[in-house]
Amino acid sequence: MLASATAASPSSNGALAPLRVLSISHRTHGMDGLAALAATPSAAAALHASMTSHGIESVMLTTCNRVELYWRSRTPQDDLVATGSLAAAIDAGAEGLVRQSSWLAGDAAAHHLFRVCAGLESVVIGEAEVLGQARAALEASHGAGRFVTGVFQAAIRAGGAARAETGIGHGAMSVASTAVQWLAAHVSLASCRVLIVGAGDTARKAARHLNAINVGSMVVANRTVDRAQALARGLGAEAVGLDALQDEILRADAIVSAVNVSECVITRDHLHARCARADRPLFVVDLSMPPSVELTESVGIRRIDLGVIELATRANREQRAAEAPRVEVVIERELAWLRRWAAREGLRQARSRRCDHETTRGVGAES
Repeated sequence: MLASATAASPSSNGALAPLRVLSISHRTHGMDGLAALAATPSAAAALHASMTSHGIESVMLTTCNRVELYWRSRTPQDDLVATGSLAAAIDAGAEGLVRQSSWLAGDAAAHHLFRVCAGLESVVIGEAEVLGQARAALEASHGAGRFVTGVFQAAIRAGGAARAETGIGHGAMSVASTAVQWLAAHVSLASCRVLIVGAGDTARKAARHLNAINVGSMVVANRTVDRAQALARGLGAEAVGLDALQDEILRADAIVSAVNVSECVITRDHLHARCARADRPLFVVDLSMPPSVELTESVGIRRIDLGVIELATRANREQRAAEAPRVEVVIERELAWLRRWAAREGLRQARSRRCDHETTRGVGAES
C-alpha cells in the first residue's frame, strides 16, 4: 500500500525531493476521527527517537486538528520505517494509516507545510497558534537534522511573513474573541471591571480572551458557585453566585453574559439601577441564545447581542478567505528561497561526502 501511495504522490526532482509528509488532519478524518488518533507528547518523543535510531531526520507536528510526520527520505525503506513509526505512535494500522492520510513528497510536501504555518490548512483560517506549535515541534525534535530543520525554519518564517504582509490574521474568528474585540473598541479594558455571567464554554473563552489582554479585573457570576470558582481560579478573578448579581452589575464597567437559560437573567431593573447609581456608561455583550439580557432603552447602556456578533464573525471569516491568494504569493516567494537553500545544502553535503571518500582512499593508499 505504501508503494502505491508514494507513486501517486506529487514527485519532485529538485533539491526538495527527499522531503516527505504523512498528514492526518480534519480534512482526511474529520474532527471526531482525529481526536481518536491524537498522539501524546511521550508517543511523539518515542516516534522521533525511533526515526533517529534509523538515521532518519524527522519532525512530528501535532495540533488540535492535525497529526503530521515530516522526514527526509533516502531510500524506500525510510518511508516504510516512517509509516510504521507513525502508525505505532497513534496506535493505527500502517495500511489503514496510508490509505486514509495525505501523502506528499518534495515540493508538494514543502508547500503543504508552508500552508499549515500560514494558517491556510487550519479549521479557523489564519489562526496564529499553529506557528507556536510548529516551533515547539521543531524544538522537541532534538537532532532533527539540517535538512528538515531548515525546511521547518523556512515554513515558520513564511507563516510570519504571511501574517505581516496580508490580512490573513485580521479580524476575530470566534464569537468570544469578536465580543472582546467589540468591547476593546469601545472602552479601555485595562482599567475596566468586567462581569462574566455564566461559566460554560463560551463564557470561559471570553474570560480567557479578556485575561490575555490584561483586563483590569474580572468577576465570574454563575448559578453554581463551584463552577464560577473553577473558572475564576485560573484567571485571578473573583467568583460569586447569581444572588450577588445586582451588586456586581452596579460595580461593573462591562458585562459579558453567556448562559443557557429560558428567560433573561439580567433584567431592566438591574440595568436601570446601574444607570441611576453610576455616571459612566455600561457596555453589555449578550452571547446567549435565547437572550439573557433584557432589552432596555436606558441612556448609558451600550448593548450588542449574539446575532450582531455572528454577522461580524462571518464577515471576518470571509475577509480572511479572500486573502488566501495573497498568502500563496508569499508562500511561493519563500518556497523559492527554500529551493535555493536546499540546492546549496545538497552541494555542501556532496562536497563533504567527496572529501570523506578521498580521505578514506588516501588512508588506504598510505597503509
